[in-house]
Amino acid sequence: MQIKQIVLSCALSAIFLFKCSGARVAMHSSAHVPLLTDKIETIKNNIEPPDTLLLDNAISLALKNNLELRAFLTEIKAREALTLQESLLPNPELDIELENFAGSGSLGGVKGNETTLAIGQLIELGGKRAKRTQVAALQSDLALWRYEIARLNIVTNVRREYAQVFLAQEKLDLDRKLLALSGAFKANIDTLVLAGRLSQAESARAQVELSQRRLTLQRSQRELNNAQRRLTAIWGTGNVDFSVVKGSLTFIKSMPSADRVMQSLENSPALIEQKSIIAVQKTKTALAKALAIPDPVIRAGYRHFNETDDKAFVAGLSIPLTIFNRNQGGKEEAKLRELQAEQFYASLKNDVQTEVSNRLETIRTIAAEIEMIQEIIIPEAQKAYNIINQNYRLGKYALIDLLDAQRQLFDAQGRFLDALGEIKLEIIELEGRLGRSLDSL
Repeated sequence: MQIKQIVLSCALSAIFLFKCSGARVAMHSSAHVPLLTDKIETIKNNIEPPDTLLLDNAISLALKNNLELRAFLTEIKAREALTLQESLLPNPELDIELENFAGSGSLGGVKGNETTLAIGQLIELGGKRAKRTQVAALQSDLALWRYEIARLNIVTNVRREYAQVFLAQEKLDLDRKLLALSGAFKANIDTLVLAGRLSQAESARAQVELSQRRLTLQRSQRELNNAQRRLTAIWGTGNVDFSVVKGSLTFIKSMPSADRVMQSLENSPALIEQKSIIAVQKTKTALAKALAIPDPVIRAGYRHFNETDDKAFVAGLSIPLTIFNRNQGGKEEAKLRELQAEQFYASLKNDVQTEVSNRLETIRTIAAEIEMIQEIIIPEAQKAYNIINQNYRLGKYALIDLLDAQRQLFDAQGRFLDALGEIKLEIIELEGRLGRSLDSL
């Protein structure tokens, strides 16, 4: 019983010394930056018709059924487990030694036997355990950011395809209206032909125009069907169980300034991810320096002399001699990895700034185009069509003039929809890169 008490005292003493020598572990946690995904909520009470798909529901379906996101969540849990493991103390060692037994003469048998029971504990110096834990914690944060970026990419993909479906719906609706107008126009021409006021050639021209509108309508229907299938493919079903989506092609007319957008880039998910990588590499550099510091092993124990039945305490200290290995290569590699991460950050930042600058210029150009189409081209085309249509009945214009005016008006309306769709998609891509909505700026 006395031996057990002595051994237990030695073990507790060694562990106490080890805890006193270790630095306190400082866990790292990244500051939260609001993302587009923060605003996503599943709509539980859907008051829309059952065949209507809402954007929030589409996003929820995509996030719920995406297998890649599950892998990212598993990675986060694995990194958290590794952080816990790295924060644990190294286990103590139990040494049992039997000396001077089964020898010759007076040392025969176990009469001259010496029994030593000792506890050894590795003492990590230089804050190695704290730095290892911090590296693991930073890698856990990095895994979390990669999960958020994956979610953001899914949200951006859904928003893009959803906008494509809505745009296809609007174009199909416009083509239906244009087909109806062409049909009414053809009916009027046929009435005039029957009255003998127009020739069969003009009826044939009107029929060609009507047939072209029908083909355009069929093409728009195919584009809508394809857009619907692309949207549902994001959450893996491929089955289109909705007929319409709700949305709008309106856009922010008072865009934030380019300087304001560029300032927000520091909090963009891609750059924050690379900053997290730099933080990991910096901590690994500090850990590599700490690994050059030798770690002593302290031993304390109890020895029994069988021949005299005497007892005594023993203590020992062993320190590795850093003659050959001072972790020179490890420290140099860590510095180079840190430099490499900073170089990647500079390159990525330049690429992101270029992309954002180009998108801002594209949005500005399309916005100017939309304004011109809406305020000048469509009103003038409508005015020209009305004038030619009225005077055509009086015989002042030929049918070819009326068809040309009609075609210009239809093309202007179609181009207006295309421009609205283009600027909508550009804004979605820009917000996906920024990780936040433009109106939040």
